[in-house]
Amino acid sequence: TMDLETRTLNGVMSPYCVSIYDGNTTSSFYLSDFESINEMMESAIKSIMNRKYNYYKVYIHNFSNFDGIFLLNVLSHLSDQIEPIIRDNKFIELRFHYSKDEYGKYKYTLYFRDSLLLLPSSLAKLAKAFDIEDRKGIFPYAFVNNPNIPLNYIGSIPEYKYFDNLPWNEYITYLSKYENNHWDLRKETIHYCELDVKVLYQVIAKFNSQIFDLFRINMLKYPTLSSLALAIYRTQFLDKKVRIPLITSDLFKDIKKAYTGGSVDVFIPSPMEGKKIYRYDVNSLYPYIMKHYPMPVGIPVYFEGDISLINEDAFGIFEVEVNAPKDITNPILQMKMNGKTISPVGTWTGTYSSVEIYNAQKFGYKFKIIKGYLFEKGYIFKEYVDFLYKLKVNSDKSSPNYIIAKLLLNSLYGRFGMNPDVEDHAIICSKDSHHYINYDVTNVIELDTDKELISFFNPMSSSKKHTPNISIPIAATITACARVHMSQFKNNEGVNLYYTDTDSIDIDAPLNSHFIGQDLGKMKLEHIFEDAVFLAPKVYGAITSQYEYVKVTGLKNTISFQELK
Repeated sequence: TMDLETRTLNGVMSPYCVSIYDGNTTSSFYLSDFESINEMMESAIKSIMNRKYNYYKVYIHNFSNFDGIFLLNVLSHLSDQIEPIIRDNKFIELRFHYSKDEYGKYKYTLYFRDSLLLLPSSLAKLAKAFDIEDRKGIFPYAFVNNPNIPLNYIGSIPEYKYFDNLPWNEYITYLSKYENNHWDLRKETIHYCELDVKVLYQVIAKFNSQIFDLFRINMLKYPTLSSLALAIYRTQFLDKKVRIPLITSDLFKDIKKAYTGGSVDVFIPSPMEGKKIYRYDVNSLYPYIMKHYPMPVGIPVYFEGDISLINEDAFGIFEVEVNAPKDITNPILQMKMNGKTISPVGTWTGTYSSVEIYNAQKFGYKFKIIKGYLFEKGYIFKEYVDFLYKLKVNSDKSSPNYIIAKLLLNSLYGRFGMNPDVEDHAIICSKDSHHYINYDVTNVIELDTDKELISFFNPMSSSKKHTPNISIPIAATITACARVHMSQFKNNEGVNLYYTDTDSIDIDAPLNSHFIGQDLGKMKLEHIFEDAVFLAPKVYGAITSQYEYVKVTGLKNTISFQELK
């Protein structure tokens, strides 16, 4: 495991400490001991460039964005053979080849991975969930961002304001550890960084051991949670007689039009004075859908014309002409327009799961089916969901099994919706970029003065690379059925709907008790708000008599409910 501590000076973030742990020994590299950041980083990487670590996986928590660029810069100086695996602008894996033999071929390989893509939670929460003896330490992140503080600072303990989200009583305890108010930035940084790599190592080791005990699968073969979930599903729960439709090329593009995600929208920005808002969440929405709704299986059969005239229960993905009722209070059928997801009224042409089409007819929508793809029906996820949900329910919330079950329950469906066409990536000298003029270049990242990472599709290639074991009809059907499930809460007489997220609603009256419960698909009451403000999808805030609850996706700084209002 590896960790980088960074600081931000004049708006530029850069590493100033690196720690590495192999299960036995920690080694740390501090910027003041080197001439430059690159020298520090290269020294750190060179310390593990030996035969002993051949084929080792090096995990860095949350490196797929920022830290990945730093790492790629350094690796590109140490080797001319690096294979970046990138998805959705995130580094899934960096395969780093090093140490040439007498024939000029590289002998050894290291795999750099982001552990956050495997365990999507903070290191502090993971340490607690996996009952790690060492716990993530306390450190004044903002202190090192002061340009007047030297890296070899020794002096008074940093003030409370420099500690991020630290309770006051913990700060007082922290102060008591130091005699004569003597605090050494270098020593504290290295201690904190080394503690992080030890904690991460123990978390991954426990996770791997538990996954093997449960499923007899080696987690280290899979760089992301979704790939691990798929491997577990395929090896342990998939009926070998079931044929999952693996879709590529133009067929993928057709069916992907039905894959529009969860329904997230604002309907009423704020309640009348004195009106309470009830926030309900669905208990494991997607796992519930995967268990209780049929999925498309078998070989897709293309048709043209209105298939409902021949088979009124036809099952599949259809392109349709839609006529939505103009008097519907909260439209339930969504579409993509100019990069936005909207739920319109009026008429349009769109692509939808047949399940969503039949449900919309109950709300007054009318359809004319133009063409589409028929599938067989299969309840293919029941055993997978039942096993993991039982594991979750029977496990203590602070146990590894609980977090494993929760993660695996919610990560499988998204794997089926991945784009099957895989980009190529290459690290090239900038002067050679003209060689890619005929390629479909999707992204370019400058690494240093003469190198860049280029992502592209090669139109000259006779066959495209494809991601195996994905199925867009399944992903589209799961999300469509989830919208169907949520539609029952959208147009009820006497109840005003203020806001919906994929699996939650904000309404101004309590739900009927038959919707409430602990089972899959049942609702649970999360909050009763005294006042609320809903400004946009993922932008809202509310207060109760005891606390306030504010969410503004993408905003780094905190904002109060009153400011939002």
